Formats: sequence, C-alpha cells, structure tokens
Amino acid sequence: MDDPPRRNGVSAFVAGYPPRAALADAWDEHSRFVGFAAGLFAIGVVVGVLLLAAGHNLLEIIADLLGEGLFPEEIADFSGLELARFLLVNNSRAFLLSIVGALSLGLLTAWAMVFNGIIVGNVGAAIAADVGPGFILVGLLPHGIFELPALFIAAGVGFRLLYRVGQRLRGSRDAILTKRYLYRTGLLVLAGWLLLVVAAFVEAFVTPALLEALFAERFGGTGTP
Repeated sequence: MDDPPRRNGVSAFVAGYPPRAALADAWDEHSRFVGFAAGLFAIGVVVGVLLLAAGHNLLEIIADLLGEGLFPEEIADFSGLELARFLLVNNSRAFLLSIVGALSLGLLTAWAMVFNGIIVGNVGAAIAADVGPGFILVGLLPHGIFELPALFIAAGVGFRLLYRVGQRLRGSRDAILTKRYLYRTGLLVLAGWLLLVVAAFVEAFVTPALLEALFAERFGGTGTP
C-alpha cells in the first residue's frame, strides 16, 4: 500500500496523488481495522445491555459516583450552536484518543470502543425500557450514522498504525511512516473528523426537533443528551 497501483497509467506519488485516489487507498488499507473497531463496539453494546438486564443502570451509577449525570446541567440552556460546539469538542477528544491509543499498544483504543459500546447499550436499553424503542432510535440514529463511523475510523487508524509498527519490528516493512502513508491517512482522519462535525450539528439541531415532533408528550420529561 506504500506503492499504490497505477491509476490511469500514472504512478501515484505524493506530488501527483489525487485526493480521491489517496482516500480510496486509505480506506482499502484501514477498512478491516475499522471493522475490527466496530466489532469491539458491538461487543460493548451487548455487555451494556446485559449489565442492565442484571440490574446495573450505568446512568444511576455514574450519577452516584460523580454527583452528576453524563452531561452538565447547564447543557439544557445551551443554544443550538453552543450545544453543537460542546458535542464536537467532547467527541473530538474521543476521536483523538482512539488514534493516539495506539501508543498504549492499542489498549486505550480497544477500551474506548468497548466502553462507548457499553454506555450506548446500557443507556439506550434503559431509555428504551422507559419510553420505548422508537424514542431511542430517533434520538440516536440521525447523528449516530455519522458519529459512530467517525469513531470507528479513528480507532481503525490507531489499530493500523500499531500493525505497521509490528511489521517494522518483524522486518517486513522498511518504515513505519512514509509520506504517502501520512498523506492518505491524514485525508482519512480529516474525513472522519468532518463526519463528527456533521454529527454534532445533527444532534444539536435535527435530533431535538425530531424528538419534539414525534414524541412531544415525552420530550420534556426525558431530555436528550
């Protein structure tokens, strides 16, 4: 993958590496690692649901431990733009952690995927039990289709970097970082982060509007993250 195949008869070097081709190569290189991250998240979701079935509501546990919920109380007073900024900053931290988690031999990255899955599974199941699955689907799906792939991409980049380090240690790779690798992976990271931007604005503006329109009688009592 450090020597991308010829496209239209022209060898793809950094100086003449079209962004679309570079992004396609980056996805080819990282897709199975992204899938691995999604699998870890799915395992976490199952664990979260099982924890709730066993009587462990993480929302209540976190509130007892921290004296507050997952989000500050003042979030209810945020404007749409303030909420979008808050969500983007928080999600960007998780995004970055998933990448640099490679420095922990991938343990932080793996834990981030599993832990986020546990939270989503547990909290989602708890809310669904109270107000029905329709509410939680509307509350999570519109922004989740952007946010979750973004986090999986970040984790995939972290896992792939760790794999490249392993290849270098085994002697099957001459260098961990190359210009072409940094270029195409940077494009993939940028694409993933832009998905987070979209997710933040969808969650701040679209999700509340949908919940209020479809579940007006429940909206005020349940609130949205």
